[in-house]
Amino acid sequence: MKLRKAAALLLSLTITCSLAACGGASMEGGSTTTDSSSTETTTDAAESKDTAASTEATEWKWPSKDELYVGYSQADLASTWRTVESEDMQRAADERGYKITIVNAEGDSEQQLSDVESLLAQGCNVIVITAVDGDAIQPALDKCKEKGVPVIMKARGSNGTPGVDYVTFYSSDFVAEGRYAGEWAYKACTDKGLDTIKVAEIQGILGGTDVRDRSDGFHAVAEEKGNFDFVVQQTANFSRTEAQEVAANVLQSTGGDIDVFYCHNDEMALGVSLACQSAGLKINEDVYIIGVDGMYETFDAIKAGTISATITCTPKFADEVFDGIEAGMAGEKLDTFYAIEDVPVDATNVDENYDLGF
Repeated sequence: MKLRKAAALLLSLTITCSLAACGGASMEGGSTTTDSSSTETTTDAAESKDTAASTEATEWKWPSKDELYVGYSQADLASTWRTVESEDMQRAADERGYKITIVNAEGDSEQQLSDVESLLAQGCNVIVITAVDGDAIQPALDKCKEKGVPVIMKARGSNGTPGVDYVTFYSSDFVAEGRYAGEWAYKACTDKGLDTIKVAEIQGILGGTDVRDRSDGFHAVAEEKGNFDFVVQQTANFSRTEAQEVAANVLQSTGGDIDVFYCHNDEMALGVSLACQSAGLKINEDVYIIGVDGMYETFDAIKAGTISATITCTPKFADEVFDGIEAGMAGEKLDTFYAIEDVPVDATNVDENYDLGF
């Protein structure tokens, strides 16, 4: 597996807003002097000082290796991807001899806050979080920051400030995944001779940075090309069953007049495929179906011609996360983002990339 280090400039350009900084709060009031210019100057200085303080790097208290106790707050276990991700974290901890406790928020932001508080109470001294929601996770980050406990975001980011609200973020580049999917759709439809590309976008759980960024990347390509028509944008919550139902309704309401189903994960792509086949559509002739993840089941479906393409997004990068934790414990400065590289896979390269599946 390849890992790319991204500095602050690359982060701001490539990941767009997935790690967007929180602005500092302005102070009310000011100097007690009656001179208005003095009041304005004092207030401005106070606001500047307050803003600077709000973005000052946090002093993280890294434990020693023999005292490391990792707490992993998983967003949910509603898909194969999340299950494999949690299993991979347990494996990596066991192989390195570290203590770890893994909890499941079951897709509930309030439960995730409670989970993080519980992990801290149990004595976990490094917290890894796959956030349910990029904004709602902030109180949990604040709890960790109060104690100086290092936080590593994994697979789903936070809308907080890197270095201030959390140490670093390990993840696929979700914007790039969306762009890969958009470019694939454009080439396939252009090669087919289509002037306008009618798209049904089946989204994941709203609020996640992965959903936002996968959509943003795809839409960026659509704006550049200028001939995408988004007929439908609807969530199916990363569920195969929900996606099948959504796709069936879309096909019925449009008379099957859809060129591309862009699905934010493979589970939904597989559900959409079932709906298209039930409607009598031929995949790769009447309609293209693009997913994200790189499940073995999806690779097999690509070989069978029932899925058009997917963008790999491996859940197996716990070793990279633990490498980062060990670097932090050794006193090394971590970058604010580490990107896991992804690969677009279709019938032309599925065999050579099959080992990337899960």
